[in-house]
Amino acid sequence: MMKRIFSALILGAVTVFIVLGAPRGLGALVIFLVVLLAASEMADLVHSSGGSLARKWVLSASLLVLAGGIFLGVYGLCAGLAAGMVLVMAGSVEGGSVEGAVRRCASGAFVLFIPVWCLAHTALFLSSREMRIALLFLLVCVWVSDSAAFYAGSVFGRRKLAPAISPNKTVLGSAAGILGAVGAAVVFRWVSPLDWSLSFAVLSGFLLSVLGQAGDLAESLVKRDAGVKDSGTIIPGHGGVLDRVDALLFTVPLFFYILSWFQGSPV
Repeated sequence: MMKRIFSALILGAVTVFIVLGAPRGLGALVIFLVVLLAASEMADLVHSSGGSLARKWVLSASLLVLAGGIFLGVYGLCAGLAAGMVLVMAGSVEGGSVEGAVRRCASGAFVLFIPVWCLAHTALFLSSREMRIALLFLLVCVWVSDSAAFYAGSVFGRRKLAPAISPNKTVLGSAAGILGAVGAAVVFRWVSPLDWSLSFAVLSGFLLSVLGQAGDLAESLVKRDAGVKDSGTIIPGHGGVLDRVDALLFTVPLFFYILSWFQGSPV
């Protein structure tokens, strides 16, 4: 437990620095590396679950998605995803083998979309000071939700939320996570320079908790199918990179587009 807490504190401090204090180039580089590691771990999970994919082609396609997002913004993400799919399809018939090509293409597309395209949106939040603070808001809500759900579920939870996917998650823990995220959203709005309305902050906290838990369950589903507990071993006490960013899979892209809708495109 102490190893887990120590790793979380270190990662949290580094993340806050990257989000608020680091130059955009350094932040983009960190996101680039994190997403590639997450993609590599997801590719391993897909392979372990019986999927088949052309790994080098998928990771090459991931570079296109990330480069498009970092250098060209949201339009670059779309273009990178389209170009990346061309590589994935080409790799699915590498060596002239047509048998199993559809399975390889589908597996590669899954990795390219989740986690690469989803997490690549993180780089778009580095475009301005306001968007960086919005990203920190997202992270704080997700962190508080995850912690509240874990501790409340461990101590008081009895009824399982999704026992076939993640036996340790409980209904009470999920509810505690939502309440924690909403409370964190209200406090963050109060102490930060964000000029959001209270209702927007509350609804955002609720949505981020629900989407964060959905991302967590989605990764758990893949791990369950692959027959493994963690996506990797790179982070002491936490497992792999994907285990730490699974709650961001759906929250980051959807929250970015919500902000774009309500406040005008920030890219």
